[in-house]
Amino acid sequence: MFVILMVLLVIISIMLTVVILMQASKGVGLSGAFGGGGGMGAMLGVRKTSDILARTTWILAVSLIVLILMVNLFFLPRGEVRESVLERSASEVPVQPQAPAPQPAQPPGK
Repeated sequence: MFVILMVLLVIISIMLTVVILMQASKGVGLSGAFGGGGGMGAMLGVRKTSDILARTTWILAVSLIVLILMVNLFFLPRGEVRESVLERSASEVPVQPQAPAPQPAQPPGK
């Protein structure tokens, strides 16, 4: 189940990115790049295209947030104290005792 949800998260993320990039900004945006200005607007009408893309953006964004919360609440381990990778690698490295530093030579007669 976890793998299925993660695959869905990736697919929804990619779709959300594509839908956001297709929306026209104050300029032409990427939606004008697909077809030289006509694009999807010529087929569906500018207003309908804008409404469809806006609604799709909201649906994908809400579903992405819901899936993220589901994965975090139900599938990630809780209550366990886990050791970080840095702590684990630090504990695996053997500590070598250091030899005492040589004492500076003292002048004779003192």
